[in-house]
Amino acid sequence: MLDKIIKLKEQGLTTKQIAEKLESTEGKVKYAWSKYRKSLSEPTDKKTAAPKKQQKAPTSMKVAANEIVPAVIAIPSLERDAFGMATHYEDDIMHAIVQSPTALYVYWELSELSRKMLETHYHAAFDSFRKELRIIDVTLVEYEKGEANRTYQFELPEMTNSWFVRPLSPNTTYIIEWGIQTIDGDFVPVLRSKPVETPRDEPVVEGRFAEVVARWQNGEVEQPEWVEVLRPYSYFDRIR
Repeated sequence: MLDKIIKLKEQGLTTKQIAEKLESTEGKVKYAWSKYRKSLSEPTDKKTAAPKKQQKAPTSMKVAANEIVPAVIAIPSLERDAFGMATHYEDDIMHAIVQSPTALYVYWELSELSRKMLETHYHAAFDSFRKELRIIDVTLVEYEKGEANRTYQFELPEMTNSWFVRPLSPNTTYIIEWGIQTIDGDFVPVLRSKPVETPRDEPVVEGRFAEVVARWQNGEVEQPEWVEVLRPYSYFDRIR
């Protein structure tokens, strides 16, 4: 199962998509992936660490009456800033936040493990890849089936982990992808945000969902046509 998870991760699939393909749960996939990442980091630490001479444990230890002996010495595994906050969390994440009817703020993080996997797969240094952001209009369509109204992408500067995307269309559902361009000029998505919808910029006269709502209310379809698109983050009540 782990081999299949690694191959699917290399293809850019999310934990949820991998769980569906393997007919398993997201929890099992996350556990196996986390355990695999930990096993990769341990040998590296052991190789880089200087060899130490084995010392025999003392048979007894005398502690003064008022002396405080710490039980565990915590060693932070993440880089931290001057305030003690982690500068990154070694995880693959991407979030898009609505700023206005025509703008989104997007930020992301790519783990060191994922960087190494890209370098190994394409036999090239990570810095040599052209990084790009892809903007996808998925309003009333199912992107998981390859459907999209329109897409465009642009190159990102190096050492970038956030971007303001604008101008966009109001009252539109977007998905944002971060990826690399291969030597053949193909875009390979690595990170993907959840769908976000920009708000309206004018009073409602007739909404773009009016027609599909009417078909559902009139009993022409069994369920609203947007349910599959919004399934991960919304619900609806059947009222007719």
